[in-house]
Amino acid sequence: PHQPSDKLWPTPLNASDPQLPSLLTEKEVSIPYKSETPLRLNVGDSAHFITHYDTALFARRVEELKSNTLTPLDRVQLLHEQTLLARGGIVPTAILIPLLDAYKNEDTEPVWDMISLAINELKKFIEADAEAEQKLRALAGNLARAQYERLGWEPQPNETESQAKLRTTIISLMVYGEDATVLETAKQTYDTHKLEDLNPELRPLIIGAVVRHYPSEQLITNLIEAYASTSSSDLQQDIASGLTSTKDPAVITRLLSLITDAKTVRPQDATHWFVWLIRNRNGRALTWKWLRDNWGWIETTFGSDKSYDDFPRYAATALVTDEQLQEYKSFFTPLQKEPALTRVISIGISEIEGRIELIKRDSPAVLQALRNL
Repeated sequence: PHQPSDKLWPTPLNASDPQLPSLLTEKEVSIPYKSETPLRLNVGDSAHFITHYDTALFARRVEELKSNTLTPLDRVQLLHEQTLLARGGIVPTAILIPLLDAYKNEDTEPVWDMISLAINELKKFIEADAEAEQKLRALAGNLARAQYERLGWEPQPNETESQAKLRTTIISLMVYGEDATVLETAKQTYDTHKLEDLNPELRPLIIGAVVRHYPSEQLITNLIEAYASTSSSDLQQDIASGLTSTKDPAVITRLLSLITDAKTVRPQDATHWFVWLIRNRNGRALTWKWLRDNWGWIETTFGSDKSYDDFPRYAATALVTDEQLQEYKSFFTPLQKEPALTRVISIGISEIEGRIELIKRDSPAVLQALRNL
């Protein structure tokens, strides 16, 4: 048997076939594989590695998925690994599109969480292409439709917590898919209920759908007043989540002005508003400018607080262009001398650089794959 190398960490393979060693102790090992079933590594998803299957073996894994022979854990693992490999540039991101289609009969909540994550991973590639964006929205809606018809909007008697969570994920995808019936149901539900009486699981989705698709100045004013007057922190969070999903630049500007208004938004809640607005593609540029224009307020309010570094950290999770990268460097590099910000700024620069590189590399294939749907 091989002895563990001084320079390599022994890795449990957890392989599906006993021909393979239980522990990988060398940089590489070659073994003839004679089984008729596709090889799988990290069975049970308990080892700390991601498996990169070759094209042929990956195709066989997808066939297993389509034939319903994989366990829920297997299904989560397969999609999660491909999403991480795409994010790391190991496989083309476009691989996620046909893979997602193989999950159209899925009915398990943890797997749907991963499907939603994979769809979110694709969103960064379609911002400048209206046709591809509509294709991605349609893909999300088509994937979720069967479960939406099964679960509906109302909780069922004796349903599990998992079913309730799945309903939220499914309706979220249907809202993203801009299904006309779903949007109209959201509007009717909003109009016929008090905010505090809305299903807490669905309330931020309902508010967000109405804010984006049925906007009015009075609606925004009413929601801001409800936010300021309620004593429920949960309701406040749901209102803020829905409000900050707006598409309207004028509303975004109005919401940004509230962040520094302690009578409306408590300082401890300001980072939530900032994060939601900068991750809103319609609010990204305005929120990024707001951060730089209001850094003095941020420094005064949070300079001695543990949330001080949230602002450069979360800004870095949203910026996507070369221009924004240069602006991030220009603004934050002088602030790296502050010990509380040194590391987070360095990580932020690397994160933005990696995202831009990934978008440039994978966008053409992702857009083409979506157009081909």
